[in-house]
Amino acid sequence: MVSAAVLVAILFTLWNPRKLFRTPNIYDLFQSEAAIETAVSNLNANDGVIQIGILAGEWKNSTGEVCADGIIEVDINLNIANRVKLDLEDRDFQVDLFPEFDLDLLNYDADVLVAIYSGSCLQKPLPPSGFKIGTSLTAENPEVINQLAVCLAENYQESTHLPFSYEVINPDHSSYHIFRDVHPDTPAVLIEIGMLSTDRNLIENKTTSIVDGITAGIECFLESTAGNSK
Repeated sequence: MVSAAVLVAILFTLWNPRKLFRTPNIYDLFQSEAAIETAVSNLNANDGVIQIGILAGEWKNSTGEVCADGIIEVDINLNIANRVKLDLEDRDFQVDLFPEFDLDLLNYDADVLVAIYSGSCLQKPLPPSGFKIGTSLTAENPEVINQLAVCLAENYQESTHLPFSYEVINPDHSSYHIFRDVHPDTPAVLIEIGMLSTDRNLIENKTTSIVDGITAGIECFLESTAGNSK
């Protein structure tokens, strides 16, 4: 219990939602415009291929949320995941698309993995608008995970204008297997893109802003870790 408490304390020290969006933009961490250009150019340097994993939540496993008007979560998740994959491939990254459970996820060793889900269809009462980012308490690289989560949160909020909340995924949660399956050195987070009820207009009619936010968040993280690709 003491160890768990320490781990929680460390994680929430790294993640203070009240401070999250007052942190400097990631580009402010670089010393000059020249340094930014160097970091970007290093993303596809010959010393390592950037490997990105995208997981479409519930795909090939279940429907996920099913709304009263027929909208099915897994269809939303797969559409967003496919578009993120294509967007990243257009930027010359190597991208693997995974269903919820896949043997290739076992010990998956990559520069980043992002799992994409959607929120509740509940109508009464309507859930609060917003997106969530989730991580695991058992992560062996919490500073790197924090960096990924901050990049994703800041860029996704800028693109979608949705409120943000952070979630530590309970080991009993069905999606927790993602963090357990991948290689310990693979930075992995889960994003819940918004509520299928409250944020339906965004999810149905402004999909590009969702895709752009996720892609920009991943690129932000890769730029901040340029030169450390696997």
